[in-house]
Amino acid sequence: MSPKKLYISLVLCTAGSIGFMTLLFIFSRTELKRDHSFKREFLYYAPKKIHEFDLGHNRSYISGVDEEHIYLGYSGSPVDLAVLDSSFQNKKDIRLSIDRDSIPLRSPRISVIPPYFFLSDGTIPYIFRGKTSDWKGYSKLDEPLFFSNGEPMDSSTMVVRTISSKTNEFTLGSLHLSDSASITLSYDLLQKQVDGIFDVDGTLQYNRQRQQLVYTYHYRNQYIVANDSLQLKQLGKTLDTISKAQIEVGTIASKNQQKLSAPALMVNKYSATSGNYLFVNSVLLGRKESLMLWKISSVVDVYNMDKNSYLFSFYVEDVDKNKLREFRVVHDRFFGLIGNHIVVYQLDKHFKKNNQTKIISTNIQPKSTNMTGEIKKPTPKPRSTKL
Repeated sequence: MSPKKLYISLVLCTAGSIGFMTLLFIFSRTELKRDHSFKREFLYYAPKKIHEFDLGHNRSYISGVDEEHIYLGYSGSPVDLAVLDSSFQNKKDIRLSIDRDSIPLRSPRISVIPPYFFLSDGTIPYIFRGKTSDWKGYSKLDEPLFFSNGEPMDSSTMVVRTISSKTNEFTLGSLHLSDSASITLSYDLLQKQVDGIFDVDGTLQYNRQRQQLVYTYHYRNQYIVANDSLQLKQLGKTLDTISKAQIEVGTIASKNQQKLSAPALMVNKYSATSGNYLFVNSVLLGRKESLMLWKISSVVDVYNMDKNSYLFSFYVEDVDKNKLREFRVVHDRFFGLIGNHIVVYQLDKHFKKNNQTKIISTNIQPKSTNMTGEIKKPTPKPRSTKL
């Protein structure tokens, strides 16, 4: 089999298997997993939801956020983009122009890093780059370099997760979009525990303030911080105690493919990074935490990456029985997608200056408290705008 066909087969196999794994997890785990070995701490003055907006559909994903705009891509519509201003009063629809008549629809994604944008799909593969001034994209990938996750680091480099032809396992690499695209792999960052595919699955991000990539494992209590040269700077731990991925991997002999033979225990569902902080949406219930609150909200744990320390947690309320599915953090604001809605939470500014902020017990009684554990007080209802 040629190297190109091998890459395509491996990438498609992995994407399909991960999708199947996710479905197994959703439909087979009907009860929350409680871990009595750790206890969360919640701020007395917790982050407040200040805005909630109805997008009218649940096909959006976050392409980028800056001080003035939020950029939303659409699943199934690779060249369409919505740009919202920070007040959420104005919405502009953008259609990208690319130097190709058509592109295959598999798993395309737009990333906006002003003044540039990227349209990429590592399973085809293709990468288009252009400027936000005219939204015209030009192909930057002449060679078939396949990847499953990609995040721009600057105008000419992306950090990607790909399957190595050397090990047939996931590895992280930097993809250089020069006249002749090339990739540099690091075999030391992702640490295999079971199979090197499912057990190292996670969320890949790039922190531009620190100029570091951050990778948070889905199935173990670890996150990786590395520099632009893919050199490990820090191996941090999340709050729980699941240090080994609890997965079982089997093989489909007729197709020579791996699959999960049992639902995996998810630990860290999604994460985001801003400044010195890592925000992680955990799916493990801690000691003395209210099951009722967990059923109507998602929890976000906050870490200081400089000190490799846990700070506090806060709840993000469900919307129309839908849970948090993606989020970003910019300075003191948390932007989350929940079902058809985008919500904005105001983070307390003082927590960045003083990590000794007063905390309260996690033993919250839902009948007498609100989502933050505070005594209920009348608060203005967040505005809801249908775009």
